[in-house]
Amino acid sequence: MVIFFTGKFDKTVDAKRRVNLPTILINQVENKTFNITRGQDQNLYVYPQEVFIQKAMQLNKNFGSRGEQDLERRLYFQETLADAQPVQADQQGRIIVPQYFLDYAKIDTDALIIGAVDKLIFWNPDLYNKFIQSSQFSEKERVNQFGWGELDAS
Repeated sequence: MVIFFTGKFDKTVDAKRRVNLPTILINQVENKTFNITRGQDQNLYVYPQEVFIQKAMQLNKNFGSRGEQDLERRLYFQETLADAQPVQADQQGRIIVPQYFLDYAKIDTDALIIGAVDKLIFWNPDLYNKFIQSSQFSEKERVNQFGWGELDAS
C-alpha cells in the first residue's frame, strides 16, 4: 500500500491527550502504528511506522555505524531515535500524544493536522498561521516560485 498524505484538518486534543486522526489518512496505514518525533518548526512529525523504520534504517546507515568518530553525527543519531515515540491508534482512530510533545509544539486543546506526503505534521493552529505568514512571498508568488511545473527539470 502506498502512503500519500495531503490535506489540512482541525482536530481537538481531549483530556487524555488523544487526537483523532482523519479517517481518510489513517486508513492508509495498515497496522495503525505511528512514531511521533519533534518537527523542525515547533511542530510534531507523525510517521507511519513503516515509513519511520525506513528513515531510521537510513539514519543508522549514515550516522549510526560502529566506530563513528564524529561526535555531532553520533549525537544526532541517538537524539533523533531516542526522541521518537511509538503510538498505536485505537479502534476510533485516536492516538495518545505524550505530554512533552504537546508542550514542545505548544498544542493545548486545538491541533491542526497537515498531510505532508509521508508524514502527518501536528501544529498549534496559531503557530501554523504565523509560520505561513512568515514567508517573504505572497501565496501567488510562492506558487510561481516553487509551484508544480517549475520544479520539473525534465
